[in-house]
Amino acid sequence: MRDFFRSIKFRLILCLIALLIGIMLYSLSQSGHSVGGSKFINTIAAPFRYVSNAVSDTLKTNTAHIFSSKKYYDENLELREEISRLRAELIDYDNTKAELSELKKFIGIKEEHADYVLSPPCKVLAYTTNDPFCSFIIDKGSDDGISVADPVVTAEGLVGAVTEISEKYCTVKTILSPELSIGVKAMRKSDSGILEGDIKFAADGLAQIIYVKKDSKLEAGDTIITTGSSGLFPADYPIGTVNETGNAPSGLSRYASVKPFVDIDNLTSVMVVTSFEGKGEADGY
Repeated sequence: MRDFFRSIKFRLILCLIALLIGIMLYSLSQSGHSVGGSKFINTIAAPFRYVSNAVSDTLKTNTAHIFSSKKYYDENLELREEISRLRAELIDYDNTKAELSELKKFIGIKEEHADYVLSPPCKVLAYTTNDPFCSFIIDKGSDDGISVADPVVTAEGLVGAVTEISEKYCTVKTILSPELSIGVKAMRKSDSGILEGDIKFAADGLAQIIYVKKDSKLEAGDTIITTGSSGLFPADYPIGTVNETGNAPSGLSRYASVKPFVDIDNLTSVMVVTSFEGKGEADGY
């Protein structure tokens, strides 16, 4: 070891170290000028500065995206609220348009039958489940001046009658039901009978006229209207047209099936006739 410290090699290493120290001291004494060691230090530090700058730029970009996304999110919420509002207005418009259309029809009823006292237009809320005769519930009741047995109509024809009632709602049996018996006649003939529902006809949306005289001239296409003789239904209100005629099973009379003017199983609104001329004045069919 002593030989190494005394050797030329050791002396050369000391000279090299002294030279490097001198270069570093000189670099520090030169403000703003880079030589030797400074370049070396800068070279070593450059990758770290690059990474730092890249991270900074990425953070700036992501921050901008975050604020932009928040802005777009808020705008999207506003647009959705506007769409919901416009959709609600459109629904209200469609409902109002439908109500006006129905009112026009019922105004026609009043113009043709000045003696009728009509309820407000009644919305059909629901049909009775599993009822082959298409009874249904409406959104008006005794608070609206309606009573049991009041006739239910549309502008096209007779629908049925109120059979159950509460303050706010009614149940309506239709002319397809055997629970209703209505005096009817052919509009331009003397033939008459009683309209009653029957399950074998109701399946096809038809009612039937029973107790038709054997010598009746009723035929397909004849218009059937109410007689008004029972006092329960107004006179001369349209019901439908004769679909077919035939002999009753007893052989003592004939029958006729009737296609109602009203699309019984697709109603959305109806009107109740709460009073009319001759109401309650029953004198037989």
